[in-house]
This record gives sequence, C-alpha cells and structure tokens, in this order.
Amino acid sequence: MELQSRDRRALMILGIAAILFLLLQADFVIPSGGGGAVVTNVKASEDNLLLAQTQARQKPEVDAEFKAVSAQQEALEEGLLSSETAALAQAEMRELVGSLLRSVGIGMKASRFGTVRLEGDDYAQIPLIVDFSCTIERFVNLMADIANGETLLSSRNINISTENRETKSVKVQLTVSGYLPVSRTPELVKKGSARRSQ
Repeated sequence: MELQSRDRRALMILGIAAILFLLLQADFVIPSGGGGAVVTNVKASEDNLLLAQTQARQKPEVDAEFKAVSAQQEALEEGLLSSETAALAQAEMRELVGSLLRSVGIGMKASRFGTVRLEGDDYAQIPLIVDFSCTIERFVNLMADIANGETLLSSRNINISTENRETKSVKVQLTVSGYLPVSRTPELVKKGSARRSQ
C-alpha cells in the first residue's frame, strides 16, 4: 500500500512534534545552565535585601553607640598632658607625679624619665620612673589617686620590696605614664609612618 503525500506530510509533522516534545521533556528533567544562574541571582538579591533591612533596623543603635564612644574618647582626651612637646611633657609628668606623692604623704627619693614611645597610632606615652618608701596604706591611696585623677595616667611597672615589717613600710619603684597626642612628638610621627608603610 502506497502512502499518499498527505499521509507522508502528516507522519513527518508527527515525527517533528514527537522530537520537540522529547526535547522539551529533557529540558525539564535536566535543567539548562541559564535557569540555575537566574535562581542564584534571585537568592543573592534576597540576601542583599535582608542585609540592608537588618542594617537599616540597627542604624539607630549603631549611631547611639558611635556617639557614646565619641563622647568617651573626648573625655579621655581631656585627660591628656597639656605640654606642646615630649620634653615639656616629661617635666609636666615630674611635677604631676610629685604632687600626687605629696598629697598622700610620700616623699620622692629619685625619679628618671623613661623612653617616650608610641601608644597605638594616635598617642605618645610619656613614662616617669619614681623611687619612694611608704606604708602599704599610703601606696594603695597613691594608686587610687593615679587611677582616678583628672589627668589620664597609667601605672606600667611596679617593683615592691619590704623595708620595715613592723611599720609595714615598703620600697617601691613605680613607672607612671602620661599621654600626649602623637602630633606633638614629630620624631614618633616619622616612626609611626615608617611602621605603617612596612
């Protein structure tokens, strides 16, 4: 039996339709790479949106925290030494520490300057080493005055030895440091620049 041209055309269309159907089915079973990229982009956009929303909700808290930290920094900077140079700051430290010792009834036996050095990137440390003898109670009062004074001071090294057990007297070598903005110590500014460039 011979196929007519109309039947051949119908079979050909049916074959093409079957091939197209199979190709479409294969695309659903094995997705093309382009679809995965779209899903990834949508997921990334959702993540970015969630992050932006979280940051927007936290902005008032972050601003308040920044304001509080800035106020603390300003308060601390009011406690910096007032001298214009490191040499003048050393003299200021000797006067300041001498005054603290006198206020608690301690006489300074000796003092010497430590090496001025960077403290972080923005400040210079001005150390003064003092030797004295006192009772434990007076030493405790001195340390409280150093910690609670208007000028920002820190005790770096403390060496204590017994002088008289009966009177509870001790010999003390104490390093007390004050602080200056590093801009007032040009030699340290150069060192800090060299350190950051390495």
